[in-house]
Amino acid sequence: MLPKELLEVRRVKGRIYPKFADLEKDRPLAEKVIKVFRAGLGKKYGLVAKALKEMENAENFRKVRGFARVLENHCVEKACKFADLGLNPYEVRMFLFERGFVTTKAERDRVIEYAAKYFNATPEEIERAMYADREEELVLTGVEEMDAEELIRRYNLSLLQTALFNSTYARFELSGNYKELFRAIKFLGLMYDIIKVGKLVEVEVIGPASLIKMTRKYGTSLAKLIPYVVSAESWRIEAKVVEGDRIYRLEVDSFVKNFLPSSTPREDYDSSLEAEFCRRMRNLGFLVSREPGVVDAGGRAFIPDFAVWKDGWRGRVYVEIAGFWTADYVKRKAEKVRKAGIPLVVVAGEEFGEVKARSAGFEGLEFIVFSKRIDYGEVVKAVNRLAKKFGLVTEKPEEVRDLREIKDEVRKSRPSSLEELEGILEKHGLKLSDEVLKEIGVKVVWKGLEAELIFE
Repeated sequence: MLPKELLEVRRVKGRIYPKFADLEKDRPLAEKVIKVFRAGLGKKYGLVAKALKEMENAENFRKVRGFARVLENHCVEKACKFADLGLNPYEVRMFLFERGFVTTKAERDRVIEYAAKYFNATPEEIERAMYADREEELVLTGVEEMDAEELIRRYNLSLLQTALFNSTYARFELSGNYKELFRAIKFLGLMYDIIKVGKLVEVEVIGPASLIKMTRKYGTSLAKLIPYVVSAESWRIEAKVVEGDRIYRLEVDSFVKNFLPSSTPREDYDSSLEAEFCRRMRNLGFLVSREPGVVDAGGRAFIPDFAVWKDGWRGRVYVEIAGFWTADYVKRKAEKVRKAGIPLVVVAGEEFGEVKARSAGFEGLEFIVFSKRIDYGEVVKAVNRLAKKFGLVTEKPEEVRDLREIKDEVRKSRPSSLEELEGILEKHGLKLSDEVLKEIGVKVVWKGLEAELIFE
């Protein structure tokens, strides 16, 4: 994605059009930018920036800077030239600034000499290292291979991503393999609505300009989604973009596919929260299925993150872990749940939404807000409540009770052996594990072959 000041678009009668670079017309300029970077290998980046500046004029300065930004983001490496001196520029600056203001050259020389002795260096090395980590002082150490055509295509993709940054919503239509798109949407935590699933998939994603806070973080997540859209066989993007006090309509489709990268590099996303959820719920005695499929919600659809159940249940309880969210978004989710007639638990990060939604009383689903870590005791309670409400539990002995109740029972009975504790847990459908022990407040200390139970 490019900085907003480098965005080049046309605005005509309420519509906005990204001004994509042309593969032929802009090739000479792209080649010159690449040449400047390659010629700058082993030199200070300030010299590269100066050479780029000399290429700029009133017509091309955004494109020159845009090409340079794309190269920097994808294949340029920089390093501090004086790193081999063993001097940390930040530490050197802090040491000098802590000595206070200097008003004469003699005072300045005295402080530099003092720093040279402290860091076991020469005054010249201190002078050079003082600002060696500034952008213009860094040395260009690597430029990976990228030809002019690839640079132009990547620039155009970045331009499209930036154009969508201030959108209130974006609608994607695409054909082909859409599973990667849905997986990316969920990994990125975006708020979405599936309009249709079939040969042609239609998805609406809430845009960053519609959010009150965290717009930049959310906008960056939306930008990361675009490569998945444009890599489909055929696609169409429709969005409403806010600029000042006006809203423009942006429409672009696979007719411009030639202007964009032919193969899009995939991002690696952190799925540690999902992996933790699977592990913890399984340790608590549940069966867990990830991405259980598309749920029909009366003409609309959505894909929960998980389905959880136990042996003997007549059905499943669905769980969705929400990244970004708003109270209105969860209300719309609740309406889908009502139409679909399914049990759903939404687990949402408090930092990503409105805390007031915690007590908003959404009908038709359980809503759990967490701060730093998910309270799995609350998740189990919510799943059990929905399982009872929807008549999924057929055998009472298989029913998993509230972990707090189990914890109270263990404290009252105070089992004297590990076997006795296992019997209590088995009665409630739980298996002995470190996770369960932690939840009910029991530690197991081994003394030789004997296990001692310590109740917290």
